Amino acid sequence: MSPVPLPESRSEPSHVNTQAVALMLVRVDGRWFGLDTRMVQEVVAKGAVTRVPTAARHVLGVAGLRGGVVPVISLQQMIGIGGSATTELATTRPRLVVVRVGDCEVALVVDEIRGIIDGPAAVATATAPSAGQPAFLRQEFGWQGKLVCVLDVPELIATAAGRNQGGA
Repeated sequence: MSPVPLPESRSEPSHVNTQAVALMLVRVDGRWFGLDTRMVQEVVAKGAVTRVPTAARHVLGVAGLRGGVVPVISLQQMIGIGGSATTELATTRPRLVVVRVGDCEVALVVDEIRGIIDGPAAVATATAPSAGQPAFLRQEFGWQGKLVCVLDVPELIATAAGRNQGGA
């Protein structure tokens, strides 16, 4: 299926990659997102998430993973969709998708994981975000009657860490 443009127009780079990119489909608060599988470290169902009192609103806390501590991030808060972050997160067992870029790793709270699909070739070369959009939101495309928004994982991690001033 051909890509569906975002409401705001984004310019396509002239050097678009022609190979499809494998995307993990995840649902967050009724919206579908695609994550480049090359950056997905693992999927885990973890126990309690420990809150960090002075953390940014989108940082729900930290979780122990492989003998280390990983920040747990709310895409709902970063994008501004749905209600507030789940206050019961510390007592529930969230499904976490751990993504990694270099030495930086974060766990994203998701409601559902649908599987892995071949995304459109243009996803391999991310387009620039529209004004007012978080820097990590990229193109959207239709898949089986659903609209899937591709997440730029390096930008997402930079925004979550507060290193990207262009994000939400």
